Amino acid sequence: MEVKKYRNVVRIFAVAAIVASVVVGAALAQEMGPGPGPGMGFGGPHMMMHGPGGPPPFMMLLRSANLNADQQKQVRQILESDRATARGNFEKLHSIHEQIADKLLSPGSVSAADLEPLQKQAEKIQQQMDEQRLQTALKIRALLSADQLKKVAQTHQKMKSLFEQMRSIMGPPGSPE
Repeated sequence: MEVKKYRNVVRIFAVAAIVASVVVGAALAQEMGPGPGPGMGFGGPHMMMHGPGGPPPFMMLLRSANLNADQQKQVRQILESDRATARGNFEKLHSIHEQIADKLLSPGSVSAADLEPLQKQAEKIQQQMDEQRLQTALKIRALLSADQLKKVAQTHQKMKSLFEQMRSIMGPPGSPE
């Protein structure tokens, strides 16, 4: 039973670390400037489809589609319409993680059972965020012509190949140097 409690606490810390990373990554993505077309940002934190460390891969790939002006406008509208919901979900998730941190850092004993309700709330919000990102991606994908989608797919394959080459040179993450 102790192992299960330990795993839950570790999972909570991992989720908190991931969320913190995503928030930082989202902030960086917003500051990075144009994304899919002239004057188009990456859409803020709600478009972080792949995690921290830079602009979302879907939006980066979208650049290779060479969107026309009308498509760029429609992408901006899609991103803007989703922004308020995404911001609200991020704020809720941040609040829950703050509550978890407060409990973990407060005096006295804390068990996994004490944190479980907050963890379930965080998981529900995370699921909603994932669903929203998927719906946003589907709306944007629907704007692409067959040729544009083909270009994006080709770019994706090239990026995967480059990543595989880098991994073969550097080794998998966490491997000894």
